[in-house]
Amino acid sequence: MQMFQPPFPLNDRHELDRDSLVEASVRAVNILRLVSAIRRRAWIFAAFCLSSICVGVLYVLTATPLYTASANIVLDKRQVRSIRDVSTLSDTPMLDAPEIVETEVEVLRSDKVGMAVVKALNLQPDDPAFASPNWIQRIWSSGPSSGPSSGGEQDLARQLQVLRGLGRNLHVSRVGHTFVMQVEYTSASPSRAAEIVNAYADAYLAEQLNLGIEEAHNAQMWLKQRTEELRRMSLSADLDVQKFKAEHDLLSTKGMLTSEQQFNEMMTQLVVIRATTAQAKARYERVKNIIDNHQTEAAVTESLHDPVINELRTKYLDATRRLSELEPKVGHDHITVVDLKGAIAELTRLLFQEFSRVAETYRNDYDVALAHEKALNASLISERSVAVKANDAQVQLRQLEQKAETYKSLYQTFLQRSQETGKEESFSSVDAHIISTAKPPLAPSSPRTALVLGISVLLGLVAGAGAAALREFTDYVFRTTEQVRAELGVDVLGLLPMIPSEYSERFAAEVAPLMRYAIDNPLSAFAEALRVAKVAADQALTDQSPKIIGLVSLLPKEGKSTVAKNFASLLAFHGAATLLIDADTRNPALTRAMGWEPRKSSRREASALPPLAELLRYEPESGLCILPCVYDRDDPRAAEGLTAATFSALLKSSDQSYEYIVIDLPPIGPVVAGRGIVSAIDAFVFVVEWGVTSRGAVRTALAKERSIREKLLGVILNKVDIEKLKEFEHFASDGYYRQQYHDYYNRGA
Repeated sequence: MQMFQPPFPLNDRHELDRDSLVEASVRAVNILRLVSAIRRRAWIFAAFCLSSICVGVLYVLTATPLYTASANIVLDKRQVRSIRDVSTLSDTPMLDAPEIVETEVEVLRSDKVGMAVVKALNLQPDDPAFASPNWIQRIWSSGPSSGPSSGGEQDLARQLQVLRGLGRNLHVSRVGHTFVMQVEYTSASPSRAAEIVNAYADAYLAEQLNLGIEEAHNAQMWLKQRTEELRRMSLSADLDVQKFKAEHDLLSTKGMLTSEQQFNEMMTQLVVIRATTAQAKARYERVKNIIDNHQTEAAVTESLHDPVINELRTKYLDATRRLSELEPKVGHDHITVVDLKGAIAELTRLLFQEFSRVAETYRNDYDVALAHEKALNASLISERSVAVKANDAQVQLRQLEQKAETYKSLYQTFLQRSQETGKEESFSSVDAHIISTAKPPLAPSSPRTALVLGISVLLGLVAGAGAAALREFTDYVFRTTEQVRAELGVDVLGLLPMIPSEYSERFAAEVAPLMRYAIDNPLSAFAEALRVAKVAADQALTDQSPKIIGLVSLLPKEGKSTVAKNFASLLAFHGAATLLIDADTRNPALTRAMGWEPRKSSRREASALPPLAELLRYEPESGLCILPCVYDRDDPRAAEGLTAATFSALLKSSDQSYEYIVIDLPPIGPVVAGRGIVSAIDAFVFVVEWGVTSRGAVRTALAKERSIREKLLGVILNKVDIEKLKEFEHFASDGYYRQQYHDYYNRGA
């Protein structure tokens, strides 16, 4: 029995399922991160949107209402055809309908039409109808002007200033794909806007009328010149044709050249002559054959048309008939028979004699026909050469005739067009008319409240999204545990919240109250984060005794000394023998925060320190042993810091053993002090100020300090703003459910 085999091994299937789950989880986390980013930057987005809407509302409330009047002008199709006709006759390129309409749009916008409007309405520079309603436009359009000296120049300058104002508020466009042009003018006065639009339409029609008259006149003059030129060219071409015919003897009658007619006639004659010659030759040869062969019967047959031969033949036939009748009766010896035979012989001799004379006549006819044929053939050969030359000349003649015909056709066309243009010049009309006049608008065209507010909202959305994205992408500090893992590849041991301000005020009379916050609030979230660091150290340093833990940061004032003191106090508070060492010899912040001054050393102690018991201080509440800074700031050994050898010597000088030794190291960013003790430390805890320290700077520093990176237990994020932290968390992050554990932290933060 065969067992069922799965399509792939179970291990592979489980691996595929795990990979698909990981991919789905990554996609879900990315979406959650995006939602979290939108949530925490929503105030920027809302602020920009609200500001943009306020600006739009302010613009709507303060902007001067503007009114737009419009009129429509249609171009007659006859104008298009007229322009096409002129373009066809002249050398100018032919224009299409869209180009014609766009050309007329530019004519409407031209300074010439605008100046006619200025003069017709007597517009002044201070007229609010075309003055810029926006103070920014008025400042932009205004500029330094030098006053003209003469009155004419002043009027011209005034008109040009008015013309610029008209151009800013005028809009002329083509309506769709039609021959209609729409003229619009925007002004603060609705009646003035309609008046200016109608003035533009009237000025355009007047300009079109003047332009039509001028164009008709110019076209008439041009057509006359062109017609006269074509007439001369046509006449010259005809003269060239006639001259060429005369030079090459190409005279023709009835549409055919004389040389060609003569050649055709000779060919006809030659055919006839050849037939006559052949007939004469055949007749002569037949007669000669009869004579040579002495064919009596044939001779009688050939002599039918000759009277002498016919008479001799008749006598010959009669004698022959009588001979045939008598000879059988009387015999061939009878005298009468003999006489008949002699008569027949004589008649035969006479018949052939006459026939020879006829043969001679036939021979003479044949010789004449042959000579005539030879003469005509020679003439035909000569005439053929003449015809060939005439045909060659006819090729050039046809070109000249075609040229003459072309000039003649052009001359007729231009002559007809000249006559038509003359009639148009005498009666000129405008090929455009107004189909709708401008009326004072009832509603303002600007500002458009809905459009302005819509644009304001859109701009606010875009600007808000851009600002929020910029703020998000430029936030290069540590905010969440995910960022620490992604940037540094280590775990976060804890998030230390900011100490409540009321706690500092409560202990304001004491020295450095923050240094004992963990033992004053052992059940707070602050103390719980430090316990996580203790557990991590215990798990990593199981066989180590004592467990030497160094606390380090990148920059000063990140709270490293405060974390080190509270961490050590918490360890001691739970009963572990703990020693806290202030190894920041250049800036002993821990020592000063505890209210102590760095130890004053003499010059004779340059190579050795007193026993550890003489240097230690104690915290009564926790039993913590504290070694303040052992070097004065003026001591040369302070620059080098606490070395591994000095540290080992201090431990050997003590008769007490410790479970934990916590060392407050200098920052690794600005100075090199403290690196001499790195080899003696078992593990490190990196303190980073939440929302302040750059991620790239920490990553770079740990990449350089490999000895610290290899022994790093994790990172503690200090001074965390719990309220702001909610903005950076999402459903899949570690700290999102932090509030659920609020009951576990019943004291303090």
